[in-house]
Amino acid sequence: MNIKTYIESGIIEKCVLGLATPEQEAEFHYLREIYPMLNVEMEIVELRIENLLFEEAVLPPDHVKDRVMDRIGQDYQRWQERPASNGNGHTNKPPEYISIKPGWNRQITVSIWWRCAFIGMVVLTMALAASTWYLHKQVDHLQDVIIHNNYPQPPISR
Repeated sequence: MNIKTYIESGIIEKCVLGLATPEQEAEFHYLREIYPMLNVEMEIVELRIENLLFEEAVLPPDHVKDRVMDRIGQDYQRWQERPASNGNGHTNKPPEYISIKPGWNRQITVSIWWRCAFIGMVVLTMALAASTWYLHKQVDHLQDVIIHNNYPQPPISR
């Protein structure tokens, strides 16, 4: 297979945009495992499409941003004016706002302690599954022994 021709066929763009048929997506996924160059090409296509979207994006009018920022300021002032405790023993927490930044954050960082906890939970789950299987086999064996001892086989007559 000529990989250059495959890349130029536009199938990567179709897959990234979700316009490919399931067969085309399956084929592309399979070929990505064989040809690592397709992964690089897919990232290039994703970035190119993202850049095009940002270049052609229509920004909202400036007065919309001003109104939103005023509203946030009013909410924050109201929060500061509230008493520290609302009578139930609960303290008021400041409002949380999400920072929206353009672009994709392509990395997720996880603390080493979360990784250790995850590995520990996997090991514990496997140990519990193994012990459950072992105990189930023991119970089956004991049931067979009890049934055999309580109901002996009749003697075979000749």
